[in-house]
Amino acid sequence: MDLLQALDNISTAAISSYVKSFGIMAPLVAFILFMLQAAFPIFPYLILAAATGMLFGFKMGVFLSWSGALTGACLAYGICRILGGKKPSHFIKKHLGYDVRELNKEMAFWSILIARIIPVIPTPVINVAAAISEVPFWNFFFSSALGKLPTAILYTGLGICLFNTKGIKLLLLVLATVLLLVGTVRYLSRDKIHLFH
Repeated sequence: MDLLQALDNISTAAISSYVKSFGIMAPLVAFILFMLQAAFPIFPYLILAAATGMLFGFKMGVFLSWSGALTGACLAYGICRILGGKKPSHFIKKHLGYDVRELNKEMAFWSILIARIIPVIPTPVINVAAAISEVPFWNFFFSSALGKLPTAILYTGLGICLFNTKGIKLLLLVLATVLLLVGTVRYLSRDKIHLFH
């Protein structure tokens, strides 16, 4: 089975079968797929995370989904910074009257973190917006690393549980962990909320 066939018939079983077909290289292939998904979301993250969790177990599944997605986001950010130059910043300032280079760095950190945790804004949009806003790399990296962790835990755990009827204990553990992480972020960001008003 090749990747195009797997994408045509997107399912956890299809992705799982495709990745497994690489044998000893399967973890690397899963990592690369997460990188690609972060830049070009042509297949759902949930299905890929579920397939990875089923193939490699919860811990390795979370690690691959988190590190692969983070690497892909950083590569997309870097490419946009290199290719974008000053033109996008000037365009935004000219048409919207907002100089993205004057963005408060602390606000940028919390904005990216919250956007990652609450996955409403597509990942590529966050990557491009951060790049053209000239958010410093390490600011982008750490906010993305923290923000992507709850999603990796939740989607990998839920994926395993949905396709494994014996996974109720894991499901409860995953939900408790995600709630704890979201609660911690909310607590830490309570003093920052005024920045968004």
